[in-house]
Amino acid sequence: MRVLYIYSDWKWTGPSQPIVELCDYMSKHADVAILTSTPKNLERSLTSHIESKKIKITTTLIKRGGIVGFFKNRESIKQCIREFQPDIIHTFRENDLASLAGDLRQKLIVFTDFAVDLPGFLRRTIWRKADVITTFSKKISEILSPKLGNVVHINNWLNMKAIVQTPHNVSVSNEFMTTNKSFIIGIVMRLQPYRRFDLVIETAKCIKASGKNIKFLILGRGKAGIVKQLKESSEKFGLSDTIIFGGYRKADYWDIINCFDVMFYTMPGSDGTARALRQCQAMGKPIICLKNDFLQEIVHDKVDGFVVGEEPDEIAYSIYRLYDNKNLHSEFSKNSLQQGFSYSLEKVGEEILHLYEERLHLKKG
Repeated sequence: MRVLYIYSDWKWTGPSQPIVELCDYMSKHADVAILTSTPKNLERSLTSHIESKKIKITTTLIKRGGIVGFFKNRESIKQCIREFQPDIIHTFRENDLASLAGDLRQKLIVFTDFAVDLPGFLRRTIWRKADVITTFSKKISEILSPKLGNVVHINNWLNMKAIVQTPHNVSVSNEFMTTNKSFIIGIVMRLQPYRRFDLVIETAKCIKASGKNIKFLILGRGKAGIVKQLKESSEKFGLSDTIIFGGYRKADYWDIINCFDVMFYTMPGSDGTARALRQCQAMGKPIICLKNDFLQEIVHDKVDGFVVGEEPDEIAYSIYRLYDNKNLHSEFSKNSLQQGFSYSLEKVGEEILHLYEERLHLKKG
């Protein structure tokens, strides 16, 4: 079996990580090639994270280029298909799916949707080019399966071996001026206005007024102007000792995640994969998240966390319940860890492999 993965980007990001991990896993079971965009920075490229030496890598796609780029990518894809002769073509962007051309009747076309929102008419029209559509949302699968007939729900996947379980790191606590007694509410997100930082501010006000030793620790990068604005907002309300900005971390990322007692998650980013949330679950962190159709599929209210509304008092109360009740915190941690294991690359990868084999057999009759 020969599998070609197509992804017209080059950066190592939330959606590119599972693509690379799937390529590495599938290379143990099939001949694998990946076609991506030309890297502008090799160190930050997704191809630099590919571990398997058996994967054929081609980087001739254009990430953005309008209609001209679309037709250039179409030719690059056709050439790659001619050279590699895949049985299966797996795409992750509508533009790449739409770019497929030529006689592909003997090829199994798979499309994975990262967006986890209901597609409009144009997107659904493009999806019809695929023989199989996989989505991370059960709700989308249930709604679209009767209409399109080929929509399958699968869990997003994580390489559990890459998730480093570390003991509490005292140097991290010292850096952020916390102590072992501080209760850390972790937030991991790109600092963007729509990610509801206003709720963090208002909730932090409630917590500071309570006198409880609770801190918010925020990891993530953002445009300098936005980061400056958020820090100024925090200082304006006297929250500098309650809201700590950790910036973008790489070398000690897992050390810092392990210092979290709870994760607070407002809403998925633009790709919808909720990677940081799922990583925290895989490390046994209870989750407090806002009400959201997709998030409520992976965070189970009063089981492995709390699903809350947008009232700061309600968010703060959920935090207090875990702060004050160690047994509840421990129970939620165990359940969150169990949910995290459902994302195992070995488990989900095997499901995708079986999906390939089954649908390819049906395709070829």
